[in-house]
Amino acid sequence: MHWLKFIFIVALVIIFVGTSFIAIFGAGKVLTALFKAFVFKVETCEYRPVRTEKTLPIPGFEAPEQTCKIDYNRAKEDIAEGLAMFIVSIPISLALFKKIKNLL
Repeated sequence: MHWLKFIFIVALVIIFVGTSFIAIFGAGKVLTALFKAFVFKVETCEYRPVRTEKTLPIPGFEAPEQTCKIDYNRAKEDIAEGLAMFIVSIPISLALFKKIKNLL
C-alpha cells in the first residue's frame, strides 16, 4: 500500500510541474505582448504589390509596397490567450502544491 501512495505523489508532482510551466508560459506570453505593443512599439510590416502604370526595369515586375503599423489587435489576442492560460493553471498548481505538501 505504501508504493501506491508513492505513485500517487509522483503523479501529482508531474501534474504540478506541468501546470506550473503552463502558468509561467502564459505569464510570459502576456508580458511579451505588452512589451512588444505598448512599451517598445514594435511594428508589423506587410508587403503589398503596387499597381502602377509606370514602366519598371523588369517587365511584369512590380515593386512591393511596405506598410508598417503597430498591431494592437494581435497584442490584445496574445494578452487574452496568455491570461487565460495563467488564470486556468495557477489555481490547479496551487491546489496540487497544497495536496503534495500535505502528503509529504
